[in-house]
Amino acid sequence: MKKYYLLIIFLILSATFFNIHRANAHTLIRIFASDAVSKPLREIGNIFMKEHKGVKINYEFSASGVFMVGILGGVPPDIYISSNEKYQSNLMERADINSYKVFAHDNLVAAAPFKNSTNVNESNLIGKLMNKNISLSIASPNFSPAGHYTINMFKAINEKTPGAFNKIFNHARQLLNPSLILHLLKKGKTDIGIIYASQVSGLKREGIGINIIPIPSQYNTKANFTVSIMNKSPFHFVGPRRKKLDKEFENLLLSKTGQKILKQWGFSPV
Repeated sequence: MKKYYLLIIFLILSATFFNIHRANAHTLIRIFASDAVSKPLREIGNIFMKEHKGVKINYEFSASGVFMVGILGGVPPDIYISSNEKYQSNLMERADINSYKVFAHDNLVAAAPFKNSTNVNESNLIGKLMNKNISLSIASPNFSPAGHYTINMFKAINEKTPGAFNKIFNHARQLLNPSLILHLLKKGKTDIGIIYASQVSGLKREGIGINIIPIPSQYNTKANFTVSIMNKSPFHFVGPRRKKLDKEFENLLLSKTGQKILKQWGFSPV
């Protein structure tokens, strides 16, 4: 099943990016980015395009691991934004990038629909997670760093409550990325979802009612959001002109303006 998903992902990314005309190579920035940062990134991108007349940005948003399939398969973007450092380190080892930077932090929270009969709260969260009769949705650790962080959380719970990991993991529904969990929460189709705190902040800004259950710090993990500039692209050699444009976008992301927007969307600035 995993190999099937990998093939589908690669075909989709290939079709999307190789459909872009080569003539746009010097005025188009292609970005692969974690879905968790989509809303602030669009705001920052709009500012960038106003400051750089004629430049356009093409976004693809999904789980960070999904994009690694395309990058390793030979379909790299110009800029890669991930919700962890593991993938970026792997790209450095392959010489696909020269470096990466952390531009924001986040952490996990548990969330439940506003009308939820399970009555989950901070004091009973662990017990509710272990209850197989309560539907639990998490991001897949195979494709999403959020899923990886979530598994680490379950392992930390298991250290204090032996046997908890299997009880939780065995009934958890795994989804490709955290954004799919948001859909289930909005529709009341899951009792508990484990997502990024910033994503809950985004729901609040949209006026969507949701119950937020903090995860105790001893179980939680800080997520580092990272940005890198790829050394190659499907359309052109990344020469000085292109690198300058990509670098200016990275600088805006790390600037006071970019950091302010990220904070407004629930991220912790660097």
